[in-house]
Amino acid sequence: MKRAKVVQNTHTAPEGSRLVLMSQVFRQTLAKSSEKLSGAHVKLHRCCEAFIYLLAPLRSVSVEKCRRCTLVLGPVQTAVHVQGCEDVRVVCAAGRLSVAASSYCTFHPLTPRRPLLLPGNEALTLAPFHTHYPALEDHMARAGLAVVPSAWDRPLLLGSEGPPDNPPFRLMPPGEFFRLVVPFEMEGDTSEVPGGLPPAYQRAVAAREHRVQSWRKSITEAKLSKDQRRQLESLVEKKFHEWLLESGHRQQLDSLIPPPPETKQAAG
Repeated sequence: MKRAKVVQNTHTAPEGSRLVLMSQVFRQTLAKSSEKLSGAHVKLHRCCEAFIYLLAPLRSVSVEKCRRCTLVLGPVQTAVHVQGCEDVRVVCAAGRLSVAASSYCTFHPLTPRRPLLLPGNEALTLAPFHTHYPALEDHMARAGLAVVPSAWDRPLLLGSEGPPDNPPFRLMPPGEFFRLVVPFEMEGDTSEVPGGLPPAYQRAVAAREHRVQSWRKSITEAKLSKDQRRQLESLVEKKFHEWLLESGHRQQLDSLIPPPPETKQAAG
């Protein structure tokens, strides 16, 4: 397995001059929320099949040549720029989002400016901002970002090479929309997505939650025996693990488990 390279000057540089370079993060979950990250310029380079959470107010973020990654960013004061990426999901509140020469990527931006789609893009998906963590609203205030206006669904195409009836992006249908849960605990008061979800997406989430509640109610009213309940639980668990493997989410869950402590061998 490739070893991730992280180079930074955050322990010595003042806020505004902090730089963080993360390169070749491969099949790992990497999470940072240190105050030393606050105000940093971050560059993510050649990461692959990684889940990266940078939960702090940032100055700028550049994402280059990454593949099959999920990037959850704290509020970015200036801009997030994505270049030469494939199958990357970016979740961010930012002053601006720009994308160039990227394909099959999904973006969940909370931004007051229209996302800039530069030449070379293909099959991008834009969707509402869909997550929160306890310190998010405090971090947004420190980055000077608000929940309105939000222009996530009105991208600006610059130098588009394709025909006008075949744009390089689509808006995510509400039926495909799910909220993202940040799997870490931290202090703060934010308990929901800032500003809420657009009505169509909120209705889709509510309908899905209603189906789950109806399922639970049906199970309760079925009055299953203990053996029947165990059989049902076993079947549901089996199907759930199959879905984890097929969707690729099993890798993220496994990477959240801390490795066992190394055992020292006795000297021979």
